[in-house]
Amino acid sequence: MTITDISYTTRDGEDFTGILAAPDGDGKLPGILFITAIWGIDGSARQITKEWAEAGFVVSVPDIFWRLHPGPTADPEIAHGRYNAYDVDQGLLDLQDLIGHLRAHPRCNGKIGVLGICFGGRYAHLAAARYGIDAAAAYHGTYIEKHLDETHKITCPVSFHFGALDPVIQMDDVCAIQNSYAAHPNAEIVAHTGADHNFAMPHKDAYDPAIAATARGAVLRCFRSM
Repeated sequence: MTITDISYTTRDGEDFTGILAAPDGDGKLPGILFITAIWGIDGSARQITKEWAEAGFVVSVPDIFWRLHPGPTADPEIAHGRYNAYDVDQGLLDLQDLIGHLRAHPRCNGKIGVLGICFGGRYAHLAAARYGIDAAAAYHGTYIEKHLDETHKITCPVSFHFGALDPVIQMDDVCAIQNSYAAHPNAEIVAHTGADHNFAMPHKDAYDPAIAATARGAVLRCFRSM
């Protein structure tokens, strides 16, 4: 398994960077576009990337905040500032370009799942609704509840995981998400008892290895169904 730096180019010819991880060899595999939390491509994101590549996927991880304040950060003021300042409409154009980039990669077999953590959850949901991806998953994804009017358009497998103790994502919103997906035949929307925000992120204070493993197992089944 190798992790390399990668460059992306937008539809407007703008360049930005990220990382790409894939198992050794030259066989074609399904792809995962990983939209990180507000901290960017930090140690936690790199470990998650490595785990998904080891599971048999080509994993593309863009520096999603490149337009605002690129790079990883451990500074809460910077992280929350770029989260709040993020241009959603422009970000969705970038997301569409990123999906196309991964789908065209020589190691990708054309199947694409989007994994969103925290900030990235909204974009996993919207990618499933708008961009024809093959699976969507999220851990403690924020602002999904703002786009439930688009859930009816989603037909791919979905696996979203929340913490029942998460102060960032209210349980009323989780219930609304569950209700919006109730008619979907292959959607799993779970609130994990005892889990806080960041339960799935290694090296974070609220990381819970047991709950993270349970959630990851469900997401793995979702992605392997592509």
